[in-house]
Amino acid sequence: MSVERVEAARQLHRQGLLRDAIAAYGAVLAEDPRLAEVWHLKGMAEHQAGDIAAARDSAARAIALGGERVPFLFLEGGVLHDAGDLAEAEARFRRVVAAKPEWAHGHLELGRVHVDQGRPDLAVEDFRAAVDREPRLARGWNNLGVAFQALDRIDEAVRAFNHTLSIDPGFALAHFNLGRIHNQRGERTRALEHAQAAVRLDARLVDAWILLGDIHRRNREWEPALAAYAMAARAQPGNPKPLAAHTELLAEMGRYDEALAQYRQLAAGSPGNLRAAIGANLLLPQHYRSVAHIGEVRQRYAEGLERLHANADAFRFPDGERALAEARWTNFYLAYQGRNDRGLQQRYGDFVQRVLAPAVPGLMQPPGPRAPRDRIRVGFLSHFFFNCTAGRYFSSWITHLDRSRFEVFVYYTNDWVADDTRTIAAAAARFRHLPGRTLHALAQHVLADELDILVHPELGMHPDNFTLAALRLAPVQCSGWGHPNTTGMPGIDWFISSADMEPQDAQSHYTERLALLPGLGTRYATPATGDTSTRADFGIAEGRTAYLVPQSLFKIHPDNDELVARVLAADPNGVAVMFAANHDVLTQAFADRLGAALKRHGVDLHERVLFLGTGIPHGTYLRLNQLCDVMLDTLHWSGGNTSLDALAMGLPVVTLPGTLMRGRQSFGMLRMMGLAAELVARDVDDYVERAVALGRDRDRRLAIASRILANRGALFERDEPIRALEDFLDAAVRGSSSRAG
Repeated sequence: MSVERVEAARQLHRQGLLRDAIAAYGAVLAEDPRLAEVWHLKGMAEHQAGDIAAARDSAARAIALGGERVPFLFLEGGVLHDAGDLAEAEARFRRVVAAKPEWAHGHLELGRVHVDQGRPDLAVEDFRAAVDREPRLARGWNNLGVAFQALDRIDEAVRAFNHTLSIDPGFALAHFNLGRIHNQRGERTRALEHAQAAVRLDARLVDAWILLGDIHRRNREWEPALAAYAMAARAQPGNPKPLAAHTELLAEMGRYDEALAQYRQLAAGSPGNLRAAIGANLLLPQHYRSVAHIGEVRQRYAEGLERLHANADAFRFPDGERALAEARWTNFYLAYQGRNDRGLQQRYGDFVQRVLAPAVPGLMQPPGPRAPRDRIRVGFLSHFFFNCTAGRYFSSWITHLDRSRFEVFVYYTNDWVADDTRTIAAAAARFRHLPGRTLHALAQHVLADELDILVHPELGMHPDNFTLAALRLAPVQCSGWGHPNTTGMPGIDWFISSADMEPQDAQSHYTERLALLPGLGTRYATPATGDTSTRADFGIAEGRTAYLVPQSLFKIHPDNDELVARVLAADPNGVAVMFAANHDVLTQAFADRLGAALKRHGVDLHERVLFLGTGIPHGTYLRLNQLCDVMLDTLHWSGGNTSLDALAMGLPVVTLPGTLMRGRQSFGMLRMMGLAAELVARDVDDYVERAVALGRDRDRRLAIASRILANRGALFERDEPIRALEDFLDAAVRGSSSRAG
């Protein structure tokens, strides 16, 4: 061996010229392949260059030739960790710690593996061991804070992050982690300060830029949010996460054409970028100009799916983590086109499985047999376990399950912690708060708990959860109707829905097997309000008939425009009360479309339609229901939570059921309450007649309202759906075991 040649290669390595260094090490090994130390050095350079496969080979060769020396094991453990082989990485770092227990960095890396395995309790022990051996190890204190955060020991996490900064005020990750905690707590000023400090100290810290953008976005500071996401993309041009955040916000703001153009430009320049390709082919607008426009967009979407399938072999990934990050997507807006999406969703699910299977084969196969347990271990994974639609609908699935039959695990992926979140956490045997984790790490957390059955209450609402649905993380996997559309994912076995809301041919709308629960399918608490607002507080003139149309504007199909116009034309005293979108451009686009329909019937939009702002407290919204006269349910996508809120307040809801469950929720509720004859229309003409008759006849309206309040018990506080859910979960798990046997 030429010592000079090895030293020259090391010099290249120290200068950061990794490819040159790798070539130089390779030249030395070509002459003498028995040099364990040179294999080790080459593996280090390959690891730093991101060539995981080559680094793994070089690290293994170093050990084969030179034995299990601590530096060799340490390198191999790091490479295995980055390759996603967590069990083997753990084994290497355990050997490092056993051989050199006084070395802090061995404990540090073992702890990092335990975090990614979903075992933060072990990670706390590892990081404590690291800082005990090296008390001023800033990384150790920061990582200890991360482990505390995973255990929801937030105050201890804050102390650990602050201690990190007392050791090293320039430690950007500690600022980022403190920013996340303050953001979770709603302390936005402090969150903003720490996020800004993080990016100022390390402009390459992509997650800190994204946090900064998210804080601005929550504050409705749209342009600063876009700028932060753009900086994140500039920091790591190949990272799909900032690209996703930037284009998602553009689309959310109604700048659909810009978002689509950005995706198409990226896809053309990087044909192997999965996220860009999906966006370029499948991005959907929030607003449709007409029914014909829906048809055009749907056709383009179907053609885009076929292009993705034709190019599926072009998508290859260095590791499973990158594959899952690029596959992060949801077809959320497809469901609002008012049609049966089974074929399109199934085609998308097949594409995702085809692309991910080679990258994460270990996450696509059913877990092995479980040892018999006294209780069924059921997991619930959601981004929406807070005070929102999904939280109100599905919290009882967790809080009211029979603990003698079920051991409940909850995986919550959102930063935000609210009252509903705390209630759910208190009811769970294990509550895993996992915001900011990679999808690969999330999958490992779920797998580590060895569930018998996994339930996703609202697949399709968030891209992280929808992408995780492509994986096989439990022997039985289910979707709830929080987003009432089939997932199309081959790994989702069951779709849990409401028997009273589904049509006769319901199974033909789902790729999953349909499990029907009685009533609402959940134990829904009766909403109550102590708000004392008046009509004047909402800008509704006294003496006017207030027709409430409470759906988000993107849910309102163009077919509804004529319906609202006819009601207002038939009741000259009527006013439609609606809610503006978060972005003016979307509100204006909707108003232009509705205004054209109103004009055809001689009705002026500005005089007869009131757009209220978003973000009013739930109690205030309930009071609005008390002050209105009739709720006009929307075609194709009926009220869910909005109808329950209306009925709880005694507000009559007029509905015309559709052909899909998502257009039949109000119908199901009214049928349960014995009010279908009065409030369920046969056709559009009948709908207009019933709505106007109620609006113009106060006595009739009050009589119906009295019956609604008297019959609320048919909907609210019912235990039967939970008992049926328990029986379903039990049968689904036993059926899976029988098939396996």
